[in-house]
Parts: sequence; C-alpha cells; structure tokens
Amino acid sequence: MIGGHVTIVSKGCQRIFTKKCLHVIKGCMKLINKLKNLPDSPGVYLMKNAKHKVIYVGKAKNLRHRVRSYFQRERGGRAYVEYLVRHVEDIDFVLTETEKEALILENNLIKQFKPKFNINLRDDKTFISIKLEVNAKFPSPKVVRQIENDGAMYFGPYASAKAVRETLRYIHDIVPIRKCPDTVFKKRMKPCLYYQIHKCLGPCCGLVDEVVYRELIDQVVLILKGKQDDLVKVLKQQMLEESKALRYEKAAKIRDRILAIEETVEKQKIHSMTFVDRDVFGYYLAGNEVWIEVMFIRSGNMEDIASYHFSVNHNAIEEIFRSFLNQFYSQTRFVPAEIIIPVESADSKLLEEWLTERKGKKIVVINPKRGDKVRLIEMAQKNAENAYRVSQTHGGDLALTLMTLKETLYLKQIPERIECFDISNISGKQAVGSMVTFEQGKPTKSRYKKFKIKTVGQIDDYAMMHEVLIRRYKRAVEEKDLPNLIIVDGGKGQMGVALKVFDELAIDNVDLVALAKGKKEISGLGEKAGEQIFVPHRSDPIVLAPSSPELLLLDKIRDEAHRFAVAYHRKLRRKEYYTSPLDEIPGIGIVRKKKLIRCFGSIEGIRSATIEQLVEIGKLPAKCATEIYQFFHKTESPTVKNTKQFE
Repeated sequence: MIGGHVTIVSKGCQRIFTKKCLHVIKGCMKLINKLKNLPDSPGVYLMKNAKHKVIYVGKAKNLRHRVRSYFQRERGGRAYVEYLVRHVEDIDFVLTETEKEALILENNLIKQFKPKFNINLRDDKTFISIKLEVNAKFPSPKVVRQIENDGAMYFGPYASAKAVRETLRYIHDIVPIRKCPDTVFKKRMKPCLYYQIHKCLGPCCGLVDEVVYRELIDQVVLILKGKQDDLVKVLKQQMLEESKALRYEKAAKIRDRILAIEETVEKQKIHSMTFVDRDVFGYYLAGNEVWIEVMFIRSGNMEDIASYHFSVNHNAIEEIFRSFLNQFYSQTRFVPAEIIIPVESADSKLLEEWLTERKGKKIVVINPKRGDKVRLIEMAQKNAENAYRVSQTHGGDLALTLMTLKETLYLKQIPERIECFDISNISGKQAVGSMVTFEQGKPTKSRYKKFKIKTVGQIDDYAMMHEVLIRRYKRAVEEKDLPNLIIVDGGKGQMGVALKVFDELAIDNVDLVALAKGKKEISGLGEKAGEQIFVPHRSDPIVLAPSSPELLLLDKIRDEAHRFAVAYHRKLRRKEYYTSPLDEIPGIGIVRKKKLIRCFGSIEGIRSATIEQLVEIGKLPAKCATEIYQFFHKTESPTVKNTKQFE
C-alpha cells in the first residue's frame, strides 16, 4: 500500500521484483515515490514505458486524485486502464494554473509525442472555409484553410474542395461580383469578359460605386448563410423599384436572378427548428476500431460531412470522444453554436467554457436524450456505420473487379499490377509522356514516371508513344520488373505501337489493352458515346456497361495517366512562358521585367521602343534603357553564324 490508498499493480514491476533486478526495483521505487508526492493541483501527466517513451498523455483537475486512480484495485470496470498500467514504468507531470490550461497543454503534447494509448487526430488537411473580407473596398469570396481574428466573415467548414467550388460557382453565376484575384484586380486597366457578359459590374475600373457593390456583398452573405428565401425577398423588392422607375432592362436581369435562385438551390436536406450552426457527431464501434462521423450543419442545412477512423486501444468510448473533441476543436476551425455528441463527456463544461472564450459567443455541448437532436445523432451514427461497411467491402470489391477484368478482356493473368501510358503535347511542342501504376486496383504513386520526349520534334503521337515505351521497358525487361497489364490511351493505333515494342524487346508474358472513346451514335434512347477496349488479335473492340466496376476502374486509371501527363506538360509550358529575352540582360530582375511588359504590352513592344520611350514610359535609368535597346538591336550576324553550326 502507498499512503494507505494505492497499491502498485504494474505487471512490469511484479515481473521485475520476481527476477530481483536491482536497477528495475529502483525504477519502481521511483514511480512509487512520484505517486506519493503528486500535488493537489491541475496539470498534465505523461505516462512512460520502460524505454522512457511517452505512451499516454492526460490532463486532470487534481493530479493527485486522477493519477492515483489508475493504480487502485477498484477501477470501476475501466478495462483500458488495466491494459495501460501494465506498460507504465514512469510518470512525469506538468503543473498548470487552471484545468483549461491543462486541456490546451494536453492537446499540444499529444500532437508532439503521438502516444500509443491516446486518440491521435491526424487532421493535417484542415477544413476549407470561404472568407469574405467585408471591410475591404470591393471584396470577393476566397478559399482559405485558416480562420483568423481579422474582422472578416468566414463560412464553412467544407470537408471537400468540390463543395467549395460548387458554392462559389453558384455565387458567381447569380451575383455579379468580381471574379479576379487581388493581384489581377489591382493592375487591371480595362474590364474583362465577365463585364461584357454582365457577370461582373467592373469595380476594377471604377464602373460601380461602393454602395451598389456593398448591396451585392450583402446578397452573397445571405447565400453563404443559407438564407436564399431572404435573398429572394430582397431581389423582388429591387425588381419592383426598378420597374417603377421604368428601368425595365435592369428589372428583367433581377427577375432572371430570382428564377435562377429558385430553380438551382436544392431543398434543405435537414430542417432545424432553429437555424443555428451545429456540428453533430456519431460513431460506430467494430472490434478494436472506431469510426467517427461529423455532420456540419449551417443555418439548418447540412453543408458537409467528414469521417475519422481510429484504433481503440482498449479505450472506453467516453474517453475516445473526450480526447477526440478536445483535439478536433484545438485546431483552427469554425466553431458552431451547438456541438451535439452521442455520449457524455467529462470535459463538456470545460470545452464549452474554452470555446465560448475563443468564439466570443455562447457555445453549448449537448448530449441529447430526446427530440430532433437525437434524430440528428442517429443519422450521424448511420453514416459512421456506413463508413465502416464501405471500408470492409472496398478491398474485396477490387479483388473481384480484377478477376472479372481477366475474364472479360481475355487476359492471361489477373492484373494485380497495371501500368498505363498517355501522351500530352500542343502541336508537338513540349511533348511529354506519363506512366501511372495501380497495384491491387489502387494507385502506387511512388512508381509513377514522367518522360520528356527527346527524339520526336513534330506531331506524331505514335512515335512519341514508341519512345516512351522503349525507354520504360528496355531496362524493365533486364531487371524483370514487368507489370501484369499495360494500358495505352488511343485505340488501335497506339496498341499497334505497343505490340511493336513487345516484339523489339521480346516481351511475351504481359497483357496489353488500348482504350478509346467510341463515336457518338444517335439511337432511340438518345446520344451515346461508349468506351471501346481493344485487345490484341481481336478485330472488334470490347464494350463494357458504362456503370460496370471494370470499366470504371479502367477509366479511373486512364484519367489518372492523363492528369499526370497534363500536369507535367503544364509545368514545362509555364517554365517556357516565364522565360523571356529580358532574362539575358544584366540588371533586369523580375519586378522590372513585369513593369516593362505592363507598360509596353509585349516583348515586341519593348523591342520597338526607342531609348527615350524606355526612359519616359518604362521609368528606367538611361543606362539601363540603353542596354535594353542595344540588346534588341544588335547585329544579327552572330546569331546566323551560330545557327549554321547546328545545320
């Protein structure tokens, strides 16, 4: 007994005492002494194993009572505690002034040490929000990942970039605010195409005053708050006023916006008795794993949903949620007015106090027992269970899809490893090839390869594909590093190129298919464009059902190869675009180069300028202007001579 209250039950210590190992006995005595001298104050404790590695971090209002409770005979049935203390050999603690400070420190230490027995929320993506700088002169909604206390309005969070793009696309289509980023907006000299098609009022060129533009921003706020009904009322009043003033064209435009709102906006998926912002949590336990689902409800509408998956490590679900919620809201994210959870949390009141202080408004954490909020939790629970079901069936589905592909496409083997190729170029310039690898139906990005075409200078996709395949498989044949299936994009022609490479390199045990979009045909059921799959030694293509898992997998692989090729091609084009003759002139940096292009419009404009124009319009020193003029007007003979050397 320790002080008449605590008995050491660590199995590590019991085993060590049996072996009579003196140095470990000293270690156990050290732990006993720490337990005897724990202070009655708030703080954080760090439990360590025999290797002095932190395996658990916890916080306590009273360190003495909390830490000693782990080593008492009666633990109230907390199985995970018994499992934890078997590994504890030492405990350190950090004192804090308040329990709230301990909560914040606990989150920081969990992120730092990533202890084995803690729930560790690796939410490094940070949810996306929409930022509206309402205090700016002509603001426009922006996509951000950090919420700051800067006076701007933030809406979200959104778990996916797709949800944000759809929201912004809808706003820009309905409300004629500016679309250009700040860098373009500040430098624009004349309105863009959006002004011409009445999708922007041209604030960049002073074509609209701040009062009118502010009314548009108020409409954007209503949309982002989900108050489209209120927006329609505002627009109807504006339409009536324009009609009374005999400005029928403007009234018609407002009418069209009203119709677009009424036709486009989906009905609210979740209706709330009060239009408050809420985060609703649900979970599903399966063995030693837990799936947690979060539904983000904003102004009564479910805006987005996110899933998390953890190993339980013998933790009780109450402890899992306590740690999860503390970490979830310790990050920079939008804090709603209500947080609805499916279990009681020991830190509910503390979390309310902490988040209320951060938000500056009252925040409540609720574990409902009846009513609409219980039904919201049930929905979140069902989503969590569905996330578990999907995770269990995904692997099996892919294996079945690969087996079906073998039979459907007459392959020699199951395509457990697939390599797919694509070519990207514009008029033969900056031509590149890409190769993506899928193993067991999933992308293996470490095996992706990109090729800059070296031997083909004209438009010849077949020759480019030949070069890429030769470069890829010449060494692969020697190293016996061949896939089960090779996919080329482009139909029969590209398949013929690949077969030629197979003959040249004596590749005989690898399957090959080529994908091509079929020609559109008009039928009684409408217009269709089937995907055609060509395989060697078969004259007719194989056409799979559009929704079949096999075709969806092939399309996914082909699209990934196309995306990878286009990304590399764009990178090379950007590099070429930003290369300028001005780079060869000493003393012309990025700032001065941009200034010259802005003043004269193009390189040709700079070339045609006189020294006086370069000084006066370009605001250049006379010496610098002279060097630029001489660079563009030097004799051409050295260039011709150099050209002949390459002929």
